[in-house]
Amino acid sequence: TANKVKESIKGTNIKEETKATKGFIVEMFKNPLEKIKEVANDNSAKFFKTAIFLIAIWTIIVFVSSTYSTIYYWGFSRVFSKIISVLKEILAPAIGILVYSVIVLVLNNQNKKSLTTAISTVTITKLPLIISALASLLTIISSNISMVTTPFAKICSVVSVVLGYFGLKNLFGEEDDKIFFKKYVLIQVIYYAAYIVIRLLGIYI
Repeated sequence: TANKVKESIKGTNIKEETKATKGFIVEMFKNPLEKIKEVANDNSAKFFKTAIFLIAIWTIIVFVSSTYSTIYYWGFSRVFSKIISVLKEILAPAIGILVYSVIVLVLNNQNKKSLTTAISTVTITKLPLIISALASLLTIISSNISMVTTPFAKICSVVSVVLGYFGLKNLFGEEDDKIFFKKYVLIQVIYYAAYIVIRLLGIYI
């Protein structure tokens, strides 16, 4: 997986990938459940580069937001002294997706998928959160915009949970909701147990 990430980054044409990602997002808006199903059932890692690109965008958004918050509350002179905190915030999205994907991979023993497919699927289900994070940058212009961005973030969070359910359901290849719901709850329990441990390190995934 690390090698595939390296290859994806090395062989990425920013202009082409931006265009491809834009097209993917448009398709997601048109038919999200079908697109997620396509990603979850793809074994060729076709969507992995798009997933890595989305994670990169999310990381840049968090970097801008975190750096601005540090300067706003602590002053420009304290940016370097807070660099560890900023770094932890920047790494949080990627770590969260990786942890979630590994949990899914371990529990999905009846319908084995590659880690790259799991990462791609999980990342795509987080698309509403990425859009929400991007929208939250508007508060840099005016804090009053939070009246709009805060409820929008909550809506995006709910949509992401729904997409996550169907995304994992397709990964597991489980048609029966009664059976899969128990697995989904178990995934959440393990994930938030990991969340507590990682939070002790000061990383909020």
